[in-house]
Order: sequence, then C-alpha cells, then structure tokens
Amino acid sequence: MGVDPDGKARYLKLAKNTVIASILITLSLTLLEIPKDYFGSPIGIADEDVGEVTFAKIEDKDCQNREVINIDGKRYVVTDINKKLASATDDETLTEAVGIYIGGKFVENVSYLRAFNECQGIFKGYYADIEYYRDSDGIIFPANSTYSEYQFIKSQGGSFGGRRR
Repeated sequence: MGVDPDGKARYLKLAKNTVIASILITLSLTLLEIPKDYFGSPIGIADEDVGEVTFAKIEDKDCQNREVINIDGKRYVVTDINKKLASATDDETLTEAVGIYIGGKFVENVSYLRAFNECQGIFKGYYADIEYYRDSDGIIFPANSTYSEYQFIKSQGGSFGGRRR
C-alpha cells in the first residue's frame, strides 16, 4: 500500500477476503471432523475411499443406558429387572408379588417394559405405566395378562394378539 496509494481499497478488500476465506476453510474442516468424533470411527467423510458403516454400531440405549426393546414398531425401556409377579388364581391379573401368596401362581425374574418416551424426562420413567413384562426366557407379554394367558403366550413361543415380538 505504501508503493501504490491508489490501490489501497483493492488491497484492503483482498486482505479482508483472505481473512474470511481462512475462517471459512477452518470452520468447514472442523465441521467435517464432528461426525468422525461423534461416531468414534476413523472413516473419512470427504475422502473417496470406502469406509466402514458407523450407523450399524449405534446401540439402542436410553438416557440412563438401559436396554431398549422394539415391539410392533414402538420402543420400550427395560426399567426394572428380577421382579416377581404373582396371582392367587389362574384368572387373576399378574401383579408384583408383595407379601405371602400361599398356593398362588408365580412368575420369577421378570423385567418391566415401559414406553420409551415416558422414560426420558425428569423422572426417568418413575411414573410411567408398565406396558409389558419380559420373563427370564425372553417371553414378552402384556402387563394386564392373567397367569393362564401368560402360560398360553409362553406355549405359543412368545406371540400375543396374533403378532410376534
């Protein structure tokens, strides 16, 4: 600018454009690194090489790292494990075993399944309704099942209402 005072505006504009270009290049390269850092894979986003698929590695967990199960397209969270269900007769609805049931029907090592969306808020599913139960064999049955319905579902291999889990 000291040699050519008439071109001062042109040199200032060139310097401004150089600074802006440097910022944009740095920002774009940083944005390209975010998916690689997030998914924890050395895959190159802008490279032409074929990389590994990182989406297959995403595990289905909720905010508290609890197991998530998909039933008929809806997601449920396993909130409680190793619970014991009981009913006094075959036609009574299974409920959590509290107290002594003499001659009752029991299902042990049961997990509670609650709706995924209701388990992600402030209370983390504390007030969410139990939608399904899962026994130790992996058989999933509705929460309003009786002991005889549970036995029928178990004999069918875990299908209920004509649908397979």
